[in-house]
Amino acid sequence: MSSWFNLDSLMVRPRWQRYTLALLTVALTVVISIPLAKHLDLTNIVMLFLLAVVFVSVKLGRRPAILATFSSVLAFNFFFVPPHWSLAVSHIQYVITLAVMLIVALIITHFMSGFREQASNATLREQQALELYRLEKIAQETQVQIAAERLRSSILSALSHDIRTPLTSLYGLADSLQFTTNNLDAKTQGTLEALRDQASRINNMVNNLLEMARLQAGGLQFRKEWQPIDEVIGASIKLLQTALSQHRISVQIPDDFPLLEFDALLMERVLCNLLENAAKYSPPHSELTIRAQLLGDQAEVSICNAGEGFPEGKLDQIFELFERGKHESTIPGMGLGLSICRAILEAHQGHIKALNLPTGGSCTCFYLPLGNPPSILTDELSTGVTEV
Repeated sequence: MSSWFNLDSLMVRPRWQRYTLALLTVALTVVISIPLAKHLDLTNIVMLFLLAVVFVSVKLGRRPAILATFSSVLAFNFFFVPPHWSLAVSHIQYVITLAVMLIVALIITHFMSGFREQASNATLREQQALELYRLEKIAQETQVQIAAERLRSSILSALSHDIRTPLTSLYGLADSLQFTTNNLDAKTQGTLEALRDQASRINNMVNNLLEMARLQAGGLQFRKEWQPIDEVIGASIKLLQTALSQHRISVQIPDDFPLLEFDALLMERVLCNLLENAAKYSPPHSELTIRAQLLGDQAEVSICNAGEGFPEGKLDQIFELFERGKHESTIPGMGLGLSICRAILEAHQGHIKALNLPTGGSCTCFYLPLGNPPSILTDELSTGVTEV
């Protein structure tokens, strides 16, 4: 019942409730005025009814105020104008009083309703202006962010292209010197190997920069085909033969693992980045485990390694651009590999996550949708025979 008299919500109530409240206001005015009539003139009683009409006009609207106006005139005539308890009027002056009361009440209703509507319109215009300002501010911030991303992508792309050509030459020269120069002492041979390895590492960083720039610009072309994941895993291990030389590799893939639809080159990049990351952050001669399994309507591929694992509070942030697990780590890197993996997998309608193992070490798991591979490809894969 108390919700009926909540003044802040009166205007949004149904019309019949507002009419009822208008009549209740007039009735309350009558109850208050009857004991005061012994001490006040009728003109003062009229003021009380006009005050009630003002209240109804402000809080309930124009139509309830008109109802309150006529109800007030009738109530004033019935209870306070002689003869009492009757609508009859005994003297002409009371007719004039009632007429003036009606006219004044209607005028007050008209002006108060107009003021209320103007105030409501002003409030609405203010809210609209604030909303427009907010939208304009958001649009400006979005444009600045887009421009900043374009500028960053352009800078990354330009730097990568400018660095790639001399870097490729440097790597080729170091490789040629190592295999074509004979009778080198151990120190010089070690220097050439270090030079080649560092050139190779920088070349991988530049490739990551280029790929991230293309991914952000939307210029990377996808060639998705139905193919077995184990072939891409094998190719990635072979490409990283040098980086993985100090680790034991365990591959666990079920024989009946289904075909998946993906771009082989991009998925190879994902696996190479994850394997290289796992090798860098695990102790020498430890085991790296690659496991594939089915989870509902998606395939999970996980790369697990020993070591300290990821920082507990940064399991989600490590996939951000230029984010590294440990800022002060002596292990080389730019924080691009995992962000590239996430971008590639999201383009394949997949996702990636990192977790720490209770027994020590960590796993990076990515997920791809299973889909519905063509039956002819599945039959050919199971029989190993292709009809021409």
